[in-house]
Amino acid sequence: SHRAPAPSSDAMVASPSSSAGRLGPILRLRGGGGDGGVYPLTHTEMQWMQSANMGVGTGIGAVARDHRHWADRASEDALRLDRATLCAASSKPLAPPVVVTELGLLCNKEELLERLLSKSMPQHLAHVQSLRDFAEATLHPNPHYAADKAAKGGEAAEDREVPFVCPIAGTPMNGRSPFVFLRPSGRVVSERALKGVGATACPVTDVPLGEGDTVHLNPNAEQREALEQRHEERRAAAKAAKAAKGGKKAQKAAAAAAAAAAAAGASGSGGGGDSGDAAAAGAVQPKLAAGAAAGAAKAR
Repeated sequence: SHRAPAPSSDAMVASPSSSAGRLGPILRLRGGGGDGGVYPLTHTEMQWMQSANMGVGTGIGAVARDHRHWADRASEDALRLDRATLCAASSKPLAPPVVVTELGLLCNKEELLERLLSKSMPQHLAHVQSLRDFAEATLHPNPHYAADKAAKGGEAAEDREVPFVCPIAGTPMNGRSPFVFLRPSGRVVSERALKGVGATACPVTDVPLGEGDTVHLNPNAEQREALEQRHEERRAAAKAAKAAKGGKKAQKAAAAAAAAAAAAGASGSGGGGDSGDAAAAGAVQPKLAAGAAAGAAKAR
């Protein structure tokens, strides 16, 4: 009689016997047809076998790529944290009084003023040229923050306690959630809290907000471009208002000079007894004219 060959050792797995309690061989066929151990590839293996993806997701190269990915992500998180907690002028921890520049950068007021007076402003703060280019801000302190514990580090950026939080939503100001500065009230709140009240008023003080009253902190490229355009418009409007004010002063001075000249002429056409008054008026007229000319030149 024909006897089937014994299965090889690599094709056997142990399983308990129901009758004798002993381990017995069980034949396991790889694949669907018992064709010599060939089995269908999984989807991942098929992707790996393609020339364009050869080796992707496996091996030392993939580990290195994953390491770089997580390292880049950690660096980006740390950079966002620094922008939200450190002074943009000195890289020191933010501490009241804090100001916000026209382009949404946070700075310690005293250190920014020192840079402005010494004309040593860093390039990323070149837009700060006068006191009109920043405004004092009110940040809400985080009651759970401890400076000594934060200095030790050892925690991921997203898990670390930060000095400031949103006074409405309690969102930590760690750079992961967008925050805004509200010009009319001077408050710093999360964008989420502002949207919760329809972005029409400060959620802390209920002060109404108008167009251009919201400044995104540490803005992205698109937001920064909008803030730069708004900044240029503010500067142009301020220059126009100053020129108009100077022009009005010059007009008033010129009108005063003309009135003095008319009064001098009227006095000169009077009797001889008024000759002293006429002479005095004639002496005042050149001074008024000179003052008017100086005012006009200053306005220009």
